[in-house]
Amino acid sequence: MSENQSVRRTASSRIWQTLDRYLGRGSYYWLKDRIHPQREYTQLTYARLIDEVLTPQTRWLDAGGGHKILEVTSPEGELAMVRRVRLAVCCDRVLDAIAKHRSIRIGVGAALDHLPFRAQSLDLITLNNVAEHLEQPREVLSEFARVLAPGGRVIIHTPNVSSYAARIVQLGRRILPKPFIMKLIRFMDFREEEDVFPTYYRANTCADLTAAAAQAGLSSEKVMLVPARPLFYFVAPLCAAELAASRLLIRLGADRFAASVILGVYRKPTVRAQ
Repeated sequence: MSENQSVRRTASSRIWQTLDRYLGRGSYYWLKDRIHPQREYTQLTYARLIDEVLTPQTRWLDAGGGHKILEVTSPEGELAMVRRVRLAVCCDRVLDAIAKHRSIRIGVGAALDHLPFRAQSLDLITLNNVAEHLEQPREVLSEFARVLAPGGRVIIHTPNVSSYAARIVQLGRRILPKPFIMKLIRFMDFREEEDVFPTYYRANTCADLTAAAAQAGLSSEKVMLVPARPLFYFVAPLCAAELAASRLLIRLGADRFAASVILGVYRKPTVRAQ
């Protein structure tokens, strides 16, 4: 490559980065602050739910999370949470993922419906963007109930399949070629193909998730529908329109359609004294 070609390529790259920052993917952040400032990144809301229940005696399993607890750039927040508890364990069927976990040092390779833990040996199980990938969510939640101590909790972050965003994504998966979908995922979510797994959405409405938890013997402590990043966040005009529309829908009480994430906290009942 000649020096002139290198200079042109560098200039082109800088122009693209600037456009992407102000009119592309980066536009979401400044548009959100102006159109819907109350909107919070759902991973931060999820992290706060976890942080609220951690104690120095907590025995915590992060289930199916791959190589990190939270989908945030910096590991500092989850490292601080891990240091607060008595025991932190990650579990996944993909052994390479748990081997390179950025904050949890103890990993177990296992299917979530057959956990290698004694009954009542855990206090907290977290499930971040995993429930949508479960073929048998009721069996998994029943296994969680088995290994949880009385009063133990399951905290779940998962897509709301009733939302417009989930419906558009499902339609896109049906009609678009897989290579194009993989490129979109890489561009939008910075995920490679090895981090993309089949989805089933068998417990991905508030009603279905709560019913599955109840059948497993877990009571509903808190269930929230929260808006996530706009689906078309990478194009400034579409991002602005989507932010405004979803804010209006939420004000009108149409959370089920506008909010694309379910956050649920489910608890195993404590044993009453006889």
